[in-house]
Amino acid sequence: MEASPLTRQPAPEVFTPKILELYVALFKVCHSPSDCIDWGLTDEYDGEEKSDGFWREFFLLRPDRQSLRTLLNDIPPADVLSFEGRTRELFGKAIVAVKAGQGLAPLHALDTLTIFLACLLSKKYPHPSSAIITVLAGLDHIDAIFTEFISTLDAIVRNGEIVIIRYKAIKLLLAVTAGAYQTTLLTYMIQRDLFPAVMKFVQDSTTPGYVLEPYILLGLLANYNKFEFQNPYRLRFNDFVNETTIQKIIHCVGYTCQALRLDYIDIQDDLPEGWTLSNTLNLIGLGLIIRGSKPEKKPVYDAETAKQLFSDQ
Repeated sequence: MEASPLTRQPAPEVFTPKILELYVALFKVCHSPSDCIDWGLTDEYDGEEKSDGFWREFFLLRPDRQSLRTLLNDIPPADVLSFEGRTRELFGKAIVAVKAGQGLAPLHALDTLTIFLACLLSKKYPHPSSAIITVLAGLDHIDAIFTEFISTLDAIVRNGEIVIIRYKAIKLLLAVTAGAYQTTLLTYMIQRDLFPAVMKFVQDSTTPGYVLEPYILLGLLANYNKFEFQNPYRLRFNDFVNETTIQKIIHCVGYTCQALRLDYIDIQDDLPEGWTLSNTLNLIGLGLIIRGSKPEKKPVYDAETAKQLFSDQ
């Protein structure tokens, strides 16, 4: 009997999800020969574009948000500029996937773009506006590419058939607005006038939790350079009279304040202890009269621990 040409490959000691390999292939150059062998990388950024098959697989797989965020946050601002070819490629391919992707590709592209832009826009560049333009498209192409980007999201928020995709598009717009608030990129969103599309989403939404991000988004845009020019979003708010939508926003703000209060108390309950019969009897030594287990006291955290817990909320 002839020997089989197939050979048994040993199982890897640690299983690495495919999407993580693609992240590393995009943004990380190896720093040792073993890394180069394990990941199939070179010791420097080669500048070559990835194939269509790479991007098809990239947006087919579910994003690993935490791993992508960690990887991007670990790249210094100066190194981000050296990866401009890769960041521009990802930005352009993600826009295409959002517009014309099949299956879950648009949803995955929106999630990827939200983390990608939130991390890149939060870095401290010496010249933020020019650096962000360079990273995303370059000065010669920023008008066409970013206009297409905003127009694509506007169309999804206004006329999208799937609610979760419309909601993800709003979260992406919010990430861009918050991250690029002190740059010139917001002028594209001011010129586009996203107010009708966002308010249409609020009107169509039946979930109170989906109203907060649209309201914050419009609030940020309405306050952008409000003393320097006649902000169109402020004019829209002044003329807005749809009572049903206003009631939705009010209820959402109320629910959010309640949730924030409960989260705060859960970490740092600094209210004085209220009067109860059991407390009074304990003070005078008659606590045994009240049977039952005593309520557990919440732990008291130091300032640094409490600050970290609040930031994780």
